[in-house]
Amino acid sequence: MLIRWLPILILALFRFWDLGARPVHHDEAVNGWFVDGIFSRGYYSYDPQNYHGPFFFYILTLFVKFFGRSVEVMRATTVLAGVAVTLSPWLFRKWIGNTAAWIAALIFAVSPAMVFYSRYAIHEMFYMLSIILFFYNWIRVREEGFSFRSILGFGLTLGLLAGIKENFVLYGGSIILAEGILWAIDRRPPLRLDRKFWTGLGGGFAIGSVFIFLCFNAFFLDEEGMRKFFHAFELWSETGTKGNGHQKPWDYWFGLMAGYEWAFLLGLITLPYYAFRGKGPVRLLAWSTAIHFLGYSVVAYKTPWCMLSFAWGFVFLASIALSTLFTSKGPAFAGWGLLSILTVKAAVQSWEVSWRNPDQDGHPYIYGQTYRDFIDQTDVVLREVSERPGLKDTLRVQVISAYTWPLPYVLGEIKMTAYHGRDNAPAVLDGDWVMIDQNFEQEFAPRLRGSYSRFEARSRQWAYPMVFFKKKQGP
Repeated sequence: MLIRWLPILILALFRFWDLGARPVHHDEAVNGWFVDGIFSRGYYSYDPQNYHGPFFFYILTLFVKFFGRSVEVMRATTVLAGVAVTLSPWLFRKWIGNTAAWIAALIFAVSPAMVFYSRYAIHEMFYMLSIILFFYNWIRVREEGFSFRSILGFGLTLGLLAGIKENFVLYGGSIILAEGILWAIDRRPPLRLDRKFWTGLGGGFAIGSVFIFLCFNAFFLDEEGMRKFFHAFELWSETGTKGNGHQKPWDYWFGLMAGYEWAFLLGLITLPYYAFRGKGPVRLLAWSTAIHFLGYSVVAYKTPWCMLSFAWGFVFLASIALSTLFTSKGPAFAGWGLLSILTVKAAVQSWEVSWRNPDQDGHPYIYGQTYRDFIDQTDVVLREVSERPGLKDTLRVQVISAYTWPLPYVLGEIKMTAYHGRDNAPAVLDGDWVMIDQNFEQEFAPRLRGSYSRFEARSRQWAYPMVFFKKKQGP
């Protein structure tokens, strides 16, 4: 059995290879900037408009403290979370079977979305892992009742969910609705609702509440943390309804799955069967996944990485369906053939999007991505600073742009960096390194003082191309 899992582990760990292949994304830069703030302030001051909980920032801070400040170090945290997600089906083998667990792990190992977003220093991979662990603890409660271990597991994973992303309420609501549906279908409660259950549930919520309080109040360093935590739900509901520039049609997820995640699509196709004919926790998985998927379809705000929040359920259901083709009663060659098609296609697409062309235009996963030629220009400055560390305090950088990210993180160690918009740009531009939006070039280039070289470089999707100016060195 362990030999079958070894190739999957190797595939999952392969995600560490060349973590710097893709330039720093806007969201990664924002996360890195928050980590810089934790080092300077001593804690994370929770901002409800950020729509993400504090816990992930503390994970990043821990890694940066021990391994150094770089996007590769931050991405290593999400690779580890992705490896944990890949191996998580092993926890469920009691309910889905050893073969289905192995197939699910293989799908996770090669999925383009899993590979790409595992190498991406944003919250999603940890959020996906926390959902899976919460579901595992919940079905243990259903099967075994509340014990000390299950109360602790339920409470900690509930706190972890809330501490990573505020939209944990979507998944919590999905579980509650799914249990209610099963109660109505079976005409009996799916759990024994006795005093021990309510006591255990209360204990779990108490542990989760303490976790949430400490996380959002920064261990008593941010007294406004909990007030801002509740305010976030008001802001988040408005963003989810309006989309705020990320609005997509209700069928957006179907296009992603049909183009890149055939295993996810297979799980969606088999979901109705397992919702009514599945056994034990598999029925709960099917119903909660369906409700969660419906919730994300109704909400206007959609980004491709949000698919991971519900797609893991599709992977489990697809794996259960595929495992039936490997039984002695079924045509095993059909199972191997279908699994081979799914995994080979996914592996090829993973290589393309994560390593071969990670900043290509038009790919739905590469969303608001910084271009490599933009980073090539900033690397000129960073190499000079690396060779002469004293420049961190003396090099003067001026940026005139409507789109500054990811520069505040990329140039975060250069203390004399000033960012300006069109309306507050200085009358004289005489920095050692000056960057101007191409749209502003005719207006601001005459303000340059000194001898400069001109370079053009695209910045990122949706942002205007940039024009770079750098002082000439030598004659």
